[in-house]
Amino acid sequence: MLRFDVMQRAVSMVAIEALKLVKEKPRLTPAEIAKAIGKDVQYTRNVLSILQELKLVELPARGVYTISQHGEYLLKRIAE
Repeated sequence: MLRFDVMQRAVSMVAIEALKLVKEKPRLTPAEIAKAIGKDVQYTRNVLSILQELKLVELPARGVYTISQHGEYLLKRIAE
């Protein structure tokens, strides 16, 4: 069984990967994001839902995600 900190790090990496993709290609659907990052669609939806709750992505239309100002700031800080 995986330790919680290992699972948390893996989810964080997937979330960052999804966030970067949404920044590069705005208005992607969960299915498009899942395909690009090699994850299951439902898992990707869950990650996107968490990112939306954290206000890192926005949902301008049903099922379409864009990066928020907070998401832009986070990616900038990670890159430093």
